[in-house]
Amino acid sequence: MSSFKQIVELIADDLTAVETKLTEQTASEYSFVDMAVQHVVEGGGKRLRPILVVLSAKACGYEGNDAHTLAAVVELIHVASLVHDDVLDEAAIRRGRETLQTKWGNKVAVLVGDYLHARVLSMLVARRADDPAMAILADTTQAMCEGEVIHAYKSGDFDISEDEYLKIISFKTGKLIAASCTLGAHLGTTDKQRLEAITNYGQHIGTAFQIVDDVLDFTEDTDKLGKNAFGDLREGKLTFPIIYARSLCNADEKQTLERVLNPNTDEAAAIAFVESLFQRYSVEAHCLKVAQGYADHAKAALAALTETPARRALEQLADYVVARES
Repeated sequence: MSSFKQIVELIADDLTAVETKLTEQTASEYSFVDMAVQHVVEGGGKRLRPILVVLSAKACGYEGNDAHTLAAVVELIHVASLVHDDVLDEAAIRRGRETLQTKWGNKVAVLVGDYLHARVLSMLVARRADDPAMAILADTTQAMCEGEVIHAYKSGDFDISEDEYLKIISFKTGKLIAASCTLGAHLGTTDKQRLEAITNYGQHIGTAFQIVDDVLDFTEDTDKLGKNAFGDLREGKLTFPIIYARSLCNADEKQTLERVLNPNTDEAAAIAFVESLFQRYSVEAHCLKVAQGYADHAKAALAALTETPARRALEQLADYVVARES
């Protein structure tokens, strides 16, 4: 399997152009606003969603600069959602640095997230009225918000089903990843079969990405993650690994699991119990197998596209999403 670095080498110049767009489009004449915004915009991350826009565009025959604008748009939507998530989760670290709400407080963080959404609107207004990007991104941002609301409502619900959880993550995470692919594809084709294929690809890797993200929260240390490990457990969130472990528990284990998911439980004891549960039932191996299944479906969907370096990169990216360590 190709490394992430090898995958993105194909579009290195495009990604440089996207970074320039991100900086230019979020600049403010007010120094504090500019400093706070750039703190999150320049905060790192692998830029998965911009990569998907650019590769999907190329896989459908498009080589122009408009992909850079749409790639910047989806990244700003993503960053804004992370800023608001950090406020809701009271997260102290994101991408290896202090979160906005830790550095400058909740009010600044919420307003910076709103500012980023305003910049997205400004960038989209400049596009033609019948541009498919308008409807795609309106639907996507609505779905992301709905997913967040449902997940917040379900917080603390120990009986949430696997199907319910997959539906939530398809909204919270999968929608923007799938939209990134669809936006890129629309630049290069109007063929319904190819558009459907690239959208299916995005939906599948979006699910795989979130399942792996859930696993990494329990298996990687804070330095590799770029955020606090065991964050979901500390917040009492049921994620894919926990839901799977719950399905295998005996009655006593299930009772204990429900108890340790209470945020008021001793943290060290909760972590130790969950780690032992994961080892006993091979939870990590199962989750990664499920994620790989979604990645394989994603790759299969790309068969509708012509064989190109960009298509191969998308196939390799699907495997990388599962094999990544952060």
